[in-house]
Amino acid sequence: MMSKEQFEQLMNKLDTLIKVTAANAFQGKSMAEGICFLSDLGFGNTEIASILGTTAAYVGNVKHVAKKTKKSKKQTDSAEQKVGEKSVEN
Repeated sequence: MMSKEQFEQLMNKLDTLIKVTAANAFQGKSMAEGICFLSDLGFGNTEIASILGTTAAYVGNVKHVAKKTKKSKKQTDSAEQKVGEKSVEN
């Protein structure tokens, strides 16, 4: 059976591996893209912050802005589609 110390060492190594993998996966991408991607995978704000080296509050803020932007884009796309439909009808 594994001791608590061994377990902690293993967890630290896994955390490091996750951070290195994330750094490679998000190379050339914005922090916001990384946050949204990890969020879509089911990671929580605290976990994402730990992986990307930021705060949970910042992660929450980025997710909030992304959600608002996505909602706004959806509404714009919907309005453009309705205008397009009216143009086709005329």
